[in-house]
Amino acid sequence: MALSNNTGTYYRTIRNTCLFANIAYIFLRLIYLVIFIVSKAYALIWIDVISILVYLFCFFLLKKRKYYIYALLCGNEYFVFIITTTIMLGFNSGFHLYLIGLCVVSFFTTYFSKNKNIKGSIAWVGLSLIIYLTLYFITRFNQPLYPINEIVEMVLFVGHAFIAFFYVAFYLVIFVKYTLSLEKKIMNESRTDELTQIANRYGLYDYFNQEEHKESKVLALFDIDDFKLINDKYGHAAGDYILKRVAELSTATLPGSFVCRYGGEEFVTVVNSDNYFETLENLRKTFENEVFEFEGKEHKITITIGATVYEKDMTLEKWVSSADERMYLGKNSGKNKVVI
Repeated sequence: MALSNNTGTYYRTIRNTCLFANIAYIFLRLIYLVIFIVSKAYALIWIDVISILVYLFCFFLLKKRKYYIYALLCGNEYFVFIITTTIMLGFNSGFHLYLIGLCVVSFFTTYFSKNKNIKGSIAWVGLSLIIYLTLYFITRFNQPLYPINEIVEMVLFVGHAFIAFFYVAFYLVIFVKYTLSLEKKIMNESRTDELTQIANRYGLYDYFNQEEHKESKVLALFDIDDFKLINDKYGHAAGDYILKRVAELSTATLPGSFVCRYGGEEFVTVVNSDNYFETLENLRKTFENEVFEFEGKEHKITITIGATVYEKDMTLEKWVSSADERMYLGKNSGKNKVVI
């Protein structure tokens, strides 16, 4: 089954983020392994080896798309790792700073999870704060099990501060980029007619507000003549087919011009004022000569077009209304014509 663009982006974001994070975790654990060996912190060496094996196993989880299990496993592993390293090396080693970054990760995980239960993230933050303060008081009144060189201690603290802020920035950047892509998609969908896949009237509003050369434009409102008869006689499926074909033919006949479905069987196009009558007359003839075939039956349609040249300081509503008046003059005088 093919994934929609939105679903594909969703899974790519999760997969790529998790893969990058997992590789980074293993890389960090290898660095720690060297530090622990140099510092002769034997208990931490074994803990670190187990952590590396856990993250190697995580590649299997990611391949199977077990993202929730992956997040749960990594989060708990980090809690254990932070607690043991802080107690054994001291508060000044900075391992506790990971807790700040993990708070951001927890909200990121919640956003991309299926149930999106924010209570879990809030509980995670509360637990992180409790662990943070507990580690502070434990290390304040107890000497580290493995005292380390002051320079190594300083390097670890600065490195962990950098990593904690990088966590925050990295996951927030991904979150913001994904959110912006969703906003853009939603904006595009809200400006696109679902049936015909051309702009709708909201797209027309955007076009009007963004167009800087309206003085050289003509707005034409056109309507399918006797469209209700098609729906009544042949059904709405036939009507929908004709609406889609009208959109396709309009955009093909008017390249470079704005075309939208204004509502129902009404369409709007904005064309250049040079030779606009010939342009609109060509559009009218295109539909007059076209044969629409649906489910083995042929249909002929005509359109009536009302057009108005843009006048200075004219609102969109006035522009459309003026074209609408001309279109109905054409409707009441025989249909299948262009009225300027």
